[in-house]
Amino acid sequence: MHLIASLIKWVFSLHQLVWFVSGGLMFSSMTYFHMKLKQDNKANKMNFTFIVLSACTFAFTILWTYDSYVENEVRAANMGLLVFGGLAVVFAILAYRFTTKKDTIKAQA
Repeated sequence: MHLIASLIKWVFSLHQLVWFVSGGLMFSSMTYFHMKLKQDNKANKMNFTFIVLSACTFAFTILWTYDSYVENEVRAANMGLLVFGGLAVVFAILAYRFTTKKDTIKAQA
């Protein structure tokens, strides 16, 4: 019984809970955008790749910032937001561009 109680305590401590929530956010966002693009017939390998990269980089940005603030390293948190958050935005823009590019090619044909 002590093992189960310590396992539950480990899983639901604040630090581990942030990691689980971030993983759930990453998985649900990838699933939502993939299903939405499949429904609109705009899904291809290129935009799905950039959606996955954007979601993973965004989750990594949240975790980097959280861990840096927990360790009281404010400069590392700000640099992580700037570098990794910017990279996540660039990946999201590329995913959007590849999605609309396929749509405009269909409209011109």
